Amino acid sequence: MFKKTLLVLMLLPLLSCSHYSQSLKEILPRTSFLHLQKTLTVLKCENEACISRDFRSAASAFIVKIVGDGSFASTAAHVCEDNVPPDMESPTTKTLAHYKMRRLDGTEYSATVLTYDRDIDACLMFVENLTEEVKAVKISSTKPEPGDRIYNIAAPIAIFRPNMVPIIEGRYNGDSDNLAWYTLMAAPGSSGSMVLNEKGELIGLVHSVYVRFPTITLGVRYDDLIGFIKNNLNKYIVYKDVMGLLGLEDIFKS
Repeated sequence: MFKKTLLVLMLLPLLSCSHYSQSLKEILPRTSFLHLQKTLTVLKCENEACISRDFRSAASAFIVKIVGDGSFASTAAHVCEDNVPPDMESPTTKTLAHYKMRRLDGTEYSATVLTYDRDIDACLMFVENLTEEVKAVKISSTKPEPGDRIYNIAAPIAIFRPNMVPIIEGRYNGDSDNLAWYTLMAAPGSSGSMVLNEKGELIGLVHSVYVRFPTITLGVRYDDLIGFIKNNLNKYIVYKDVMGLLGLEDIFKS
């Protein structure tokens, strides 16, 4: 009798761990992740001579709303800004940005910047025709508490392959200096990625990391991010409907 009881007790932790891992795989919204690629063309003309250069960068993003002809996605504001290198700055300098989003399986779509808030470093974009094999991340109804376990789905240093995206675990440390602080590995390319709670719900957005100690990561605070997303979603969904009714130019297409 003792041996049988011991065997059952030994198996319980294994069964519990297996169930937890399976549940975690089910709740983490991998198909909400998007890999963002940006090409910024900068044209500088001086003394009747023109120079054109292309600057390419990559970041992370995530889907917050799916509508009939595409998806709304969020990323970091500094990704959506057209920052010109000092040697290309001039009163006559012009820029043109092109954005491509790749969903988890690698399929590519065109995207357009709708609006961004540099003060909190959040941006809202529209991804044309992205409606299948994706889902919008669920927004948490409560803010995180210091010490909470968190998850980040991102492409640091462009580490992303079809059907493979890094999932990084960390801790929420609290808010300070109008920032959310995380113990979370990050690198260039993580910018714009979603921070999730243990239910797989959105609680933050990564925008920067300490270079000399890249396990301390900074992001948009819960209240700021949720307010930015909800307010702008409501505005642009109404605007999109009005454009359709009046036959206005579609600003949602690149």
